[in-house]
Amino acid sequence: MTSTIGRPSTKTLRLASARRRVRAFLDQIAELENADFPHPDGKEALALLKREFELRQRSLGRIPDTVSDATVDEVCADTSIFLERYTDILGFILRSTNVRNAFEVHFPLKRLIQRVIGEEAKLIMSSEWNFVPFTWPMNLDVLGDFVLVGGPAPESGNVLIIPLAGHEIGHSAWRQADIALKITPRLIAAIAQAIANRPDDRDRLTSQLARDGHDLSWLEHQCFASAAKQLEEIFCDMFALYVFGPSFAFAYEYFLAPGKSNRSVTYPSSLNRVRYLLDGVRELKFAVDDDLFANWQDSSLRVGIAGDILLFADDAVEAMFPMVRDLAFDILKRSSVPMCRDAAVDRVRGALTIGIPDGDGATLAEIVTAGWLHLRGKGGLSTETDQPELGMLNELMLKSVEVSEYRLRLGHA
Repeated sequence: MTSTIGRPSTKTLRLASARRRVRAFLDQIAELENADFPHPDGKEALALLKREFELRQRSLGRIPDTVSDATVDEVCADTSIFLERYTDILGFILRSTNVRNAFEVHFPLKRLIQRVIGEEAKLIMSSEWNFVPFTWPMNLDVLGDFVLVGGPAPESGNVLIIPLAGHEIGHSAWRQADIALKITPRLIAAIAQAIANRPDDRDRLTSQLARDGHDLSWLEHQCFASAAKQLEEIFCDMFALYVFGPSFAFAYEYFLAPGKSNRSVTYPSSLNRVRYLLDGVRELKFAVDDDLFANWQDSSLRVGIAGDILLFADDAVEAMFPMVRDLAFDILKRSSVPMCRDAAVDRVRGALTIGIPDGDGATLAEIVTAGWLHLRGKGGLSTETDQPELGMLNELMLKSVEVSEYRLRLGHA
């Protein structure tokens, strides 16, 4: 049995571990500071993280030996939580410097979030090992003004998937505009009506729930939670559709065709989501191929209590959809976010066809929509021999974005 005489206490060693971990984090920041940041937002985020962790380092260094074990444990737990939260962000910032990212689209996307969210909003775009793009919600204490949008690493340089970032930015717009709060009274009523409209299902389910100690209010709460998350996803789809026009529908189909996802209680079914998307297309008077979502397959059915919750939640979502769609469109109209112009799309497509960038100043949405129409008109450009043409298309779109940015800054666009 090992003697404990003269050995440092658990409290001392645990506090030393916390100090080492914070120091290691700061050492990593010091390495990243030497990276080339294509846009200043990434550098600013790194500086904010450095300042926060230096504060923590000083706080840990000032803790006296006389402090209680319970206090040290609390400090160490808080440090671990903070490190866990921001280690991912540090990696995200590092990957934002990768030259494979489409840096040219940063400025038009940043203008979008500043119009919709606020002038102080910052943007960091990065590649991630996720299948589809995602965003960190704007609830990071240290980076409260930052929108972080991650795209799948294999597609990091593909301009055609940029419209999916519109959906992710929509999540930040949802929070910034307090849409959840605005729809809550109507959604509560819609849930109650959905349950009342299915009395046989309601009675069957409440009888079953009673055996588990639940009542009708529990069912209403679960339905509300499901419907609210579904409506947020629909809001983000409408947001992206307004901003990016038909290119969002094309990018959506590219990633998720032909549907058939596993049904989640937080997302509309695969068929319903496409149906809502096409409703938005008609409302905005965009033109997409009639067969774009042909033979789209529905999500797998959920069984058990989750399936029963979706039975009512989906009905409430259906009733609420027009309100949520119009809220998304109204936010963007009030923010003077331009819509895709058919004439500009046709002009850019003509330039791409003859192998030159557009020189007259088009929006990012118009350039990407033209790119999708060109790609689809060429049969998808998927063979080995098509790769040079596909690469050229991507470069021409990026160059068109650069030209548009140049004209905008000179006041010509």
